[in-house]
Amino acid sequence: MSTRRRVAACTIVAASLLAAWYVRHTAAANGPEDSAARPSATAVIQFSPADRQAAPALTGQLLDTSAFRLADWRGSVVVVNFWASWCPPCGDEAPDLQAVADATAGLGVRLLGVDVNDDRDAARKFVDSYHLSYPSLFDPSGEIPLIFPAISPRTLPNTVVLDQDGRVAAVARRKVTRTELEATVRSLTVEPVATG
Repeated sequence: MSTRRRVAACTIVAASLLAAWYVRHTAAANGPEDSAARPSATAVIQFSPADRQAAPALTGQLLDTSAFRLADWRGSVVVVNFWASWCPPCGDEAPDLQAVADATAGLGVRLLGVDVNDDRDAARKFVDSYHLSYPSLFDPSGEIPLIFPAISPRTLPNTVVLDQDGRVAAVARRKVTRTELEATVRSLTVEPVATG
């Protein structure tokens, strides 16, 4: 092999190694919280029962100013969706979330929105414009996403699905579709409830 060809081959190998390093370094720097921005085969990541962690105790004030305790919904599959009125993907997925709420209400599934870093009036207009029937907690300081380690506190939307025992069974770190979410929710409604 001539010197010129050896130099060209070395240059190609070096460029390939540099590209591979850049991909690994970028993924490590971004961490799992930025995975919402990266495409995947499905938005919903499911956890086996043995790997599920208890959801944090969640209390607060709903958009209508009434009090809410997540513990009161124990025994139901619960979908917790983090959104804001200023988030375009949140508006895109809102009709799908309402469709899931309608389709699974007879199964005892409950949906809860968490409106983060938002204005109450703007949030109420969002709820009205998309005809959302499920309640939403009002979290203007964005504190609630910080206590859910399975999701990204820096991106919206995010969705957490809790099993009937109040454990995190699935997460979606980007916009979720009705098909993806409803399939996950329905599978959880037929799981046996843990005892003890």
